[in-house]
Formats: sequence, C-alpha cells, structure tokens
Amino acid sequence: MTLPRYFISCDWGTSNFRLRLVETENLNVLEEHKTDQGVKTVFDKFLKQDTLNQNQFFADYLVKQIQNLPVKHQKHLVVLAGMASSSIGLHELPYTEMPITMNGESLLWENLYLNVVELHLLVISGVKTKTGMMRGEEIQAIGLEEELKQYESGTLILPGTHCKHMHYEYGAFTGLRNYMTGELFEVLSSKSILSNSIENLGWSTHSEAAFLKGIEVGFAGEWSANLLTVRATQLFGESKKEDNFYYLSGLLIGDELSYLKGHEGKIFLAASGEVFRLYKIALEKLIALDNLVCFDSNTLERALLIGQKKIILRNEK
Repeated sequence: MTLPRYFISCDWGTSNFRLRLVETENLNVLEEHKTDQGVKTVFDKFLKQDTLNQNQFFADYLVKQIQNLPVKHQKHLVVLAGMASSSIGLHELPYTEMPITMNGESLLWENLYLNVVELHLLVISGVKTKTGMMRGEEIQAIGLEEELKQYESGTLILPGTHCKHMHYEYGAFTGLRNYMTGELFEVLSSKSILSNSIENLGWSTHSEAAFLKGIEVGFAGEWSANLLTVRATQLFGESKKEDNFYYLSGLLIGDELSYLKGHEGKIFLAASGEVFRLYKIALEKLIALDNLVCFDSNTLERALLIGQKKIILRNEK
C-alpha cells in the first residue's frame, strides 16, 4: 500500500468552504484557503444558471479554488468531507447507517475523476439514524479515537449550525441526535421580530450574566414561552441589545442540553471559538465537572484530518 505524500483536505459545509494542503504522514498543514461559499450558497447560484449541470457547476468551483494553492500541489488527491456528498452538493451519496467504527471502514465513499483537469476526488458520505443525520462530523468523530479510547462510553457533542450529539460505546458510535440550535439562533436573531432587539458586541461580564439567565430558562424547558421577552425587555429599557444576543443564545443552548440534567456518564465537548465557551459554561452548570471532557479547537481541527487519512488508508486497501 502506497499512500500519497500529500493530499488536499476539503471541508465543504453548508455555510463555508475550506481547503488545506496536508502532508499525509504527519498531517502538517502547509497551506489553507477559505471562502464563505458553502454548499447552500453555491447551490443557489447553480439554480440561477442553465449552462452547467450540478456536478459540473460544483466541480468548476472546486477546481477554481484549488488554483489558490501552490501550482505544484494542485493535482493531489482531494478528500471531500461535509455537504459535498449531499443532494445539493457536488456528488450525492446515500447515508451510511449507524453504528460506525473508529477505523472508518463502516463509512461510505466514492472515487471520482475529473479527467479534464486530471483531478482525483475522494467523496465521503454522511451517517444517519432514525433520530438524526450528519455529513462531515462523523469524520471528525472517528478522528478523535486517541482521545476517546480511554473511556468506555459517553456522549460526544459537536456544536454547529445543526448540533450533533453522538453516543459513544466501546470504540464505536452507536447513536445520534440532531439539534437545529445554530440555525434557530440565526433565523431568530436576524430574520424574526427579535432581530431589532439583538446586537452582537462581544463577550462581557453583563453578557455572561444574560447568558446564564437564558440557560436557566432553557434548562427548565421554557425557552419558547420566553422568546418574546427578548423584544419586550429591550423595548421597555430592562435589557440591552448586546445582552439579548447572549440571553437568546442561552435559551436555545439550555433547551438543547436540558435532557442531560442529572446525566452521570461522560460528556465529551469538541468545539472551537466562542461556541466552545458557551457550551462549556452551560454544561458546567448542568453536569458534574468530573464528567465533562473538553477537546479544544486544535484537537478538533486535527481530528478531521485524522479521519480523512483513515478513509485514504481504507480506500488504498
């Protein structure tokens, strides 16, 4: 078995696009290129033209973005994770059923060749259960093997636009639940009547207090009944727009996590940026601290590359 010396990691989500030029052996990232052209945006643009079919349109975008990498590295194997394999992506693949094992063999992938530009693509599908589905996070999950193998079981939480809660047990993921927390926040804060009462000015002592108040209400299952208070308290001078931003976030995150109240097993949190801080604060209020295991952004970033390398290994066999 001969592994390629390099590969191009493509993480094509609903909202964002990212390429990383990676040394296969040690997973060092040599170059990175990012855009805000997620699958949804590119699909919307595809619908507005009639020159190329869907596969060609997405492939054309991918090839143009690869040209931002050094010329000598533009022909390497491209490993695509995320929504690229969805019905609104580059090449649709069916979902794999849970459970999935840490070596990646239970996942589904397909080799594609763009002959015009001599490019080899390895497109990886997603995973589904009766209670959820995902594309991309399963690759991160199997990439966390070294961090998880010391534990018998637990729940892995991967926050995002659509948050994933994955049940881990003896080296495999056996269950999945989805929460639309991120998308609900986006819709409510920018497109609902609440939008004029919300402003993101960053984290502060006041915003932390507002967030904590929100998660308490969310934990109690009262988030829906309290949504309009975001507008009412701002109109009547009882709250500021910047505090409402975090209060609303607390309402939604609190509701998402409320089922974990009294949970005695391990909870693994893997996230980056501010969302990591928010979920960590919420979980610390809900479960025993010794049951919370956190993986930082560097661990999560590397996990995707580890997972993609595992698929390359399986594909070469």
